Amino acid sequence: MQTITLKVEDGFYDAFMQLLQNISKDKIEIIEEGYPSDMIVSSVEEVRRRVYEAEARIENGEFLTEEEYRKEMDAFLKTL
Repeated sequence: MQTITLKVEDGFYDAFMQLLQNISKDKIEIIEEGYPSDMIVSSVEEVRRRVYEAEARIENGEFLTEEEYRKEMDAFLKTL
């Protein structure tokens, strides 16, 4: 199976998803519904790479304080 990422206009999203959901499950699988593609992890290697990159950013002082983290998480959760 091939994988694609699409951006769909907000006003057309519900109709588009309904159209996709009417297609036979053996033909398509919706795997990114509601999540940006950079949040989807598809392999152990990808997890290792992301952890390594995060550790390197921490070592370089590139991290959020607890207060900054909470603000960003609050903003993110409001989008769900």
